[in-house]
Amino acid sequence: MGLKAAIAGFLAIGMVSGTLAQEQPVRVGFPNQTEQAMLGHMAALIVEKKLGLEVELSPNLGGTAIGQQAIIQGAIDIFPDYTGDALANVLREDPLTNPGEAYDRVKSQYAEKFDIVWRAPTKFNNTYALALKSERATEMDVSSISGLEPHAADLSLGSSVEFAARPLDGYPGLVKAYGFEFGSIKPMDIGLMYTSVDAGQVDVIVAFATDARIGKLGLTVLDDDKYFFPAYNAAITVRQDLLDRHPEIGPAIDDVIGNLDTVTQVRLNARADIDNIPLEVVAEEYLREIGVID
Repeated sequence: MGLKAAIAGFLAIGMVSGTLAQEQPVRVGFPNQTEQAMLGHMAALIVEKKLGLEVELSPNLGGTAIGQQAIIQGAIDIFPDYTGDALANVLREDPLTNPGEAYDRVKSQYAEKFDIVWRAPTKFNNTYALALKSERATEMDVSSISGLEPHAADLSLGSSVEFAARPLDGYPGLVKAYGFEFGSIKPMDIGLMYTSVDAGQVDVIVAFATDARIGKLGLTVLDDDKYFFPAYNAAITVRQDLLDRHPEIGPAIDDVIGNLDTVTQVRLNARADIDNIPLEVVAEEYLREIGVID
């Protein structure tokens, strides 16, 4: 389904009168990427089990772009997003590597342009990272992205479908920043990237910094020596009209999401991606662990 068609479908379902809009469930959407979906489940559980409000889930939205447009156009109320994604792909501005600057920019612009609030950001920065099997890195004697240049023409790069096409913070931008191209790029499902590099079907992948599979598979993350990849701190975005009706949602979400650090998020990602525990179970058990819900 195309982006416009998907958004049109959400809007068709969500369109109600102003009176009914206040009575409808809180609509929480998220894509099928592990970490982002987990944050979406956390937000939904906080709203439902801590605050006692009715929740309607819109999971598996596809790529982040669909969710971003869904909340902007009012088809959903809550969406977990990343600062780098929003800056490059919604605001169409140059990526920022400083986490604080990136957050401040998207927060101010979303409030001004879309009436959407960026709640407290995570302490972790889940930016992109080029990674390869450690034995290959040793064999080629590379520790940085620039070090790949003499070998790149003979290497294949596995990436998400989104990364392959995004002009600013994706492959075209990477090529421009580093001045070389890989012999081939193979867009694929995020989960397949890791199995593909482990099986030798691709040489290098565009990994995510908080992905537990990096350690599990013995991958080496290359230094982004030209500081290309932008800050990607996660945050829950919420429509202002929902906060006007239920201001308690903001602080309740901030207390959890604003305290998620790298060690914690890697552990939670591992439970889902390595131990194969359902995302909603991981999210609920974590909220119980920290005493947010009973």
